[in-house]
Amino acid sequence: MRVLLDLPGNVLDENQNGYYQVVELYENKNFKQLNEVVVTKDYSGKAASYFGDQSWNLSAYIDRKIANKSYIAFYDIKSPELADELKLICFSWLYTPSGRTRSSPLKPSTIIALHSKLLQVYKFLDRLRLGSIALLSHPVLFCEFCNHINELRYSLGNTMQIFSALKKVERSSKYLPIRLIMPTDQSSVGLAKEHCCPTKNTADQFYAIPTQIMEKIYAHSISFVEELHPHRELLSDLARDLRKNYEMGEKFVDRKIESGTWKWLNKESPEYRIEVNKAKPMKYRDIIDSYLCGTQLEKYRVAKEGDIRCWLTKILVTCYLACAAFTGMRKNELYGLHADSFKSRSFNGKTIHTLQSTHHKMTQGRGNITEWVTSPISRKAIELAEAVSRNMREQLLLSFDPMKNYEASCLWLSQSKKSKPPKVFDEYNLRCHFKFIAKEAGAIIDERALDEFKLINPNRNPLHAEQKISIGKPWPLTSHQLRRTFAVFVRRHNLCSLIAVKDQFKHLDIPTSDWYGQGSNAASLQSIEMDQDLKLLIEEVADEVTTDNFYRWFNSSEKLYGKRGIEIMKERNQIPQDLKSWDEIKEQVKAGRLTMVGTLHSYCLAGYECRMDKVTSPANCFKCENQLIDEEKAQHWVQRHKWTTEQVIYLDSINRLSLSAQSHYITQIRATERVMHYFKIPFERFDEFGEDNG
Repeated sequence: MRVLLDLPGNVLDENQNGYYQVVELYENKNFKQLNEVVVTKDYSGKAASYFGDQSWNLSAYIDRKIANKSYIAFYDIKSPELADELKLICFSWLYTPSGRTRSSPLKPSTIIALHSKLLQVYKFLDRLRLGSIALLSHPVLFCEFCNHINELRYSLGNTMQIFSALKKVERSSKYLPIRLIMPTDQSSVGLAKEHCCPTKNTADQFYAIPTQIMEKIYAHSISFVEELHPHRELLSDLARDLRKNYEMGEKFVDRKIESGTWKWLNKESPEYRIEVNKAKPMKYRDIIDSYLCGTQLEKYRVAKEGDIRCWLTKILVTCYLACAAFTGMRKNELYGLHADSFKSRSFNGKTIHTLQSTHHKMTQGRGNITEWVTSPISRKAIELAEAVSRNMREQLLLSFDPMKNYEASCLWLSQSKKSKPPKVFDEYNLRCHFKFIAKEAGAIIDERALDEFKLINPNRNPLHAEQKISIGKPWPLTSHQLRRTFAVFVRRHNLCSLIAVKDQFKHLDIPTSDWYGQGSNAASLQSIEMDQDLKLLIEEVADEVTTDNFYRWFNSSEKLYGKRGIEIMKERNQIPQDLKSWDEIKEQVKAGRLTMVGTLHSYCLAGYECRMDKVTSPANCFKCENQLIDEEKAQHWVQRHKWTTEQVIYLDSINRLSLSAQSHYITQIRATERVMHYFKIPFERFDEFGEDNG
């Protein structure tokens, strides 16, 4: 059988045929031959795991930069019968689309997560000495299993994942000789809510950081990056010399062992490390002093090599934090950042900075290269991280392990053990340094921060929150909080639209983006409600702006366009004089009888009853009886004409202009030309595709 994890369509049938042979061996109880079936291979194509093994090595099939676990184990199941059944289920998920509705198998990382949940089911069956998961089809046994889950007092999320794993087994019946039919119509969510721990029945959304805490952590990180960025080459050389000093001591000891001079020692001996440290040509402290003494970084000078190594790791974590804070990227996307990730380009006279990485969500295989809008500080963070991690990445490039070569592109590395190759940050490493950074930044929770935390985190589990967030303690920072904080902050201060958040976060739908921004509207409204003077001033200014516009439209000879604009021009002589006075118009505005909303291109006199569905497609507003365009707004149509024509030319130049996009843009272009023609604004008709000018 050809073993492939990332299945192209032309070999899917071949793999499924091989899978059916495995099923045949399983049904015929030919376990001797079944146990010799290759399940996974290593990077060279050599067999890494067989069906009969107690654990399957998937390290060649997952991205170790974004996944910490690379195997699935079966030794917790004592019954061989149950262990073989669990193996068959996992095997089917690896090589057939049995675990999903689409035509491709589950991702290996997903299978690792599912296996851990399904293992809880098989431990239950093993304890009762039952022979198959199919027995859970019986209502009594299923009820007993649900009671077992109740006793475990799992959280809502954990319980839901266990029942979801069962649902996947049920849906896999087409490919498995196992017929599980769950005796309930309840969904996984419904079952989880009923059988999870009563005190953990609320999903605990990742926390958004209160403003004052966020400002302290971010300001501390930015200041640290700004301070060290000019010295990045010095830090790179320091890290290189520390490593070279160790390697010279290691080579000296290795020569002694290889020559037979030191027969009492080998590389596995506990004394090996001690002898290498003795053989180093220089003391670590002397190397550190030679680089830091007399420089602006002298205050960071420490005596021990372990302390300086920890400090270098802290620099990398701070750079990671800066990139995450100003992009909202997922952890796996941040781990895809590399030395050339920072990009700058000009668009419509504005400079846009982005970080380039790989987006894995809803993709098979390697993922898609894409970009995230960011702040200029990310450039310094990337350059600093590149310099500090340079020697570690060179070590990985020299490794004979292809996976280590692949990890050499990652910036977020640590090397706590000099005798071991560098490794990618794990979650524990990140959290330890995050905790230290929060303390250094003085990010201590007080009553004000706690009140704001409750406001911007409406979906928190109160019991969990009380355990983690308490007055007088440092903020418990985690990586995904930076993503939530980004969404809440930009929506709270109206820095970008919900659609922009969706694009930045690479979400599939707007409700998901809205979920990430939960709490932003409440915080925004509260800031206005708390300042009554500001609230009254905003209302007064809004009324006066509206009044000024209606007064000008009713009393001037200004040219107006749009259905409502043309109507007002026709009715100017018929409007009673008392309704044309500024004070009377203001009374009508305050009473809500005259309303308007300014869009990016027009005025809508339907007021706030307008749903603004056509904001992104202004040509459609021509059909609306409430549209009004004055001479000032007409200038916005000039800018839109310029932008849309540039977009069409650009997309056509890279062969990305579809028929639907062309139709959309040409409709907008023709609408802008109608407006410019009406207001006698000079323009050049766009005729890129040789349209008939008649």
